[in-house]
Amino acid sequence: MKKILGITLACMAALLQPVQAQTYPSKPVKLLVGYPPGGASDMVGRVVAQELSRLNGQPFVVENKPGVGGMLSMSMVAKAPADGYTLGLGVSGTLTTGPHLQKTRLYDPLTDFEPIGMVAKAPMVLLAGPGFKYDSVQALIREAKARPGSLMYASGAQAFELALQLFKSRAGVDLGSVPYPGGAQASIDVMAGRVPLMADTIGAQQENIKAGKLRPLAVLDSKRSPALPDVPTMAESGVVGYEALGWISLVAPKGTPAAVVNKLNQQLQQIMALPEVRQKMMTIGFEPWNGSPKDLERIIAAEYAKWGEVVKASGMTAQ
Repeated sequence: MKKILGITLACMAALLQPVQAQTYPSKPVKLLVGYPPGGASDMVGRVVAQELSRLNGQPFVVENKPGVGGMLSMSMVAKAPADGYTLGLGVSGTLTTGPHLQKTRLYDPLTDFEPIGMVAKAPMVLLAGPGFKYDSVQALIREAKARPGSLMYASGAQAFELALQLFKSRAGVDLGSVPYPGGAQASIDVMAGRVPLMADTIGAQQENIKAGKLRPLAVLDSKRSPALPDVPTMAESGVVGYEALGWISLVAPKGTPAAVVNKLNQQLQQIMALPEVRQKMMTIGFEPWNGSPKDLERIIAAEYAKWGEVVKASGMTAQ
């Protein structure tokens, strides 16, 4: 009898999946963003929310919940009902790097969320001030090896610090770190020549790059960026196996019905294929990036493990 009941319940659940997809959403949906209004992640979130509202005939409302490097909002998503009406804008910093640098874990990136899909990637770039005399990564490495610890870089965020820690490890060099409260403050000193190097996203610094105030030495992605087609990757510059990539995704609380997750994933892929959306993303320095929920799950797991090793090897301490 128990076996028959179990089979019946499983059949009922399978039959309900298409119904859930058809009726969802029947009320407004919250999209939690862990950063203040006006920032790059917030702008991406609002583009996605606007298009999801259009496709579903229900409001998808962005709610900004800044705090703990974006992780406060993700902790709220993790604790929300798993019904599809609370979603989170999950970025690489909150899902794969930031948790390694927190003494108190607010959530587990590997078990507390249902991955919906990737939205876009934000390629990073190694930048030098206009007065920096070395014009390539190879020349920079030669100088750094000749004078260990003499070259410094401005560090405006954990993600950029980790990207440069990985560079130091892969290139076998010793560079000094000068901390700053953000990328904007770091870039001021690099442009002024007070600190020679920094890493940041292409989008955040594209105007300074265009104006010649900052000079790109290498893209930190595994392939060249359409925004900087003439700038080589780290791998092309001789740093084998190097990749440091920022990205933005959409996630839901663990246990959200598969029918809802799959519907949102399909809509997300539709949205990111729209020419006007792709143009908006490129304007603010992002490249649209599609994929299935399983693709995102694999990326989170791989990147989480990778950056955990970088944190351990660097000796960076949890805050």
